[in-house]
Amino acid sequence: MAVGVLAACARPADSPPAAPQPSSSQPTLPAGWRWESYGGVQVGVPADWGWASQALRLDAWCIKPGNHPPAVARPGAGVPAIGCPAATNGTPTGSLITNTGWTVGFARTDRPDGITHEGDRTTIRRDTVEVIVQAPQQLRDQITATVHQVEVDSAGCPTSHRISTGPDLRPTPPADLATLRDVTSVSVCKYPLPETSPALSPRLLSSLRLDGAAAADEIQQIAAAPIGAGDLDTPADCAPEVAHGDQIILLLIRAATGTSEATVRYAGCVQNGFDDGTTVRRLTKPAVAPLVTGPNQIYGGFAGQPEKNEMLLPHD
Repeated sequence: MAVGVLAACARPADSPPAAPQPSSSQPTLPAGWRWESYGGVQVGVPADWGWASQALRLDAWCIKPGNHPPAVARPGAGVPAIGCPAATNGTPTGSLITNTGWTVGFARTDRPDGITHEGDRTTIRRDTVEVIVQAPQQLRDQITATVHQVEVDSAGCPTSHRISTGPDLRPTPPADLATLRDVTSVSVCKYPLPETSPALSPRLLSSLRLDGAAAADEIQQIAAAPIGAGDLDTPADCAPEVAHGDQIILLLIRAATGTSEATVRYAGCVQNGFDDGTTVRRLTKPAVAPLVTGPNQIYGGFAGQPEKNEMLLPHD
């Protein structure tokens, strides 16, 4: 995995990027729910649901079957080499909440738009994204009624960004984070890098948003990080074509001077660090932690990189 920055198209090179605006035409969420987005599709879930790895929750459910706490499950970790039972009395066993718990899962697909039903599962396909909803019927109907397409999600992250088209891109125009004042919000947008989506255009994987004091503190933490990647860059450990990893995080920072961009690279062997286009700063746990929580959790480990694993992966 890795991180970098992008700039909006069709604007002067020396002007700040315009702040993306969340899509306005969307269903009304029930009270106490939140939005989750993936690949340009947004779905509402109860706010007390957690997050999980789709590989373990839905694909290899038989490793730890049971009615687990409700969660939103995203791709991100390799699927263990295990074959779960395919069906019981004609019903796919992986579609039963007694095996998986209440779950909303996401994936990319090349199948046409449509809706399918099996067991306790409804799958909605929209514009190369499928939303898997596995829950009791009444709740399932409530969740599926919220599914809709967006160009900018509720966290302020655009569905696609040029950072996914060039893994070594840097923020343009550059904006030294140490000089920003009156930061009001930060959209934290995770994207895949090109080699991970050869058949489908790369799109947003997940997002979250920091507002007010949390946003200002995050930018201060990054600005205070040491300059340089340190020993987190290990170019000899990766082939050049995959050296940047499979993911990148883009920060859209709103401050008194306008919107600026920065990247967070963490998933590969090169260019690790926070990059605002002027300076690369070392990843530090206090600065990284707020960016890789909740929907932005990282589930795949980093071989031979215990410092990265401690910094980036969720801990029980």
